[in-house]
Parts: sequence; C-alpha cells; structure tokens
Amino acid sequence: MFSPASAIPALGNGGRYATFEVDEGKEKPSDPIVVRPGPANVYDFVNEKGHATPVTFHPIAGGLHVAQVSLDGGQGYGYVVARVAGHEVTIMPAECARQDKAKMDALGVVQVNPYECRIDRVADPAAFFAGLSFSPAVSRMVRE
Repeated sequence: MFSPASAIPALGNGGRYATFEVDEGKEKPSDPIVVRPGPANVYDFVNEKGHATPVTFHPIAGGLHVAQVSLDGGQGYGYVVARVAGHEVTIMPAECARQDKAKMDALGVVQVNPYECRIDRVADPAAFFAGLSFSPAVSRMVRE
C-alpha cells in the first residue's frame, strides 16, 4: 500500500529493543529484538533465532506511523499503527470490527474477521489509517 519513497527512518540507527505485550490487562516482557537499518529506510527486525522481518515506517496524521511489515513466504504485507516517541514504540491495534462499517465499505475495505481487514482497494492508505479508531496499546518496544 505504501511506496518505498514514503518510508522514513523512524527508528534512527536501530538497536536492541526490549519488547512487552499486554496480556489480560497487564504488560509482560516478551522476546527482545534487534532492529537493523538498511537501504531505502527499510529496517530488519531480527528475533533471537536470527529471523529477519523487513519493516518500513510511513508517517500519517497525528504523529503516528504505519509500519508496513513484509510477511513471510511472499504473502504480501501486514500493517500496524505505531507511535514513535524517543526510544519507545507503542503499537495500537485498529480492530476491523470497531470501525464504522459504512465508512469502511465506502473505502473498499473487506472485513475478514473482527481483527483483520483487506485494504487492497483503498486508494489513499495514509488517509485511511489516519481515520481509524484505535484500541488501547497491545505492545511496546523500548530501546535498550
């Protein structure tokens, strides 16, 4: 959905990040990751097993970013909305079922399940993501 030209270096020089997931309303530590910057503002998110996932960040309204995540096996891309503040990244879900259905239909969004939407036919992805309603944060990364 987002062209490589709109990617920005939201995480600077990358680094090692502690990660946290919200489970039953409580934040719990998760596996750390290493974020490596690459050409064209593409970051590799590397887990403890050495598996790298390419991610780009694209600014949208409200000081937020859409992280475009390359899915394994050439399955396309996944998207999350992130707030980047200093050395901390907060991930906020935009659950499909919580959005205005008429608005989503008009934009060409197809709801797959309550949490997943297909946005292949959305003409302006930045405006689409900026107009979503978000749930409380589900995960966080903090640079060590």
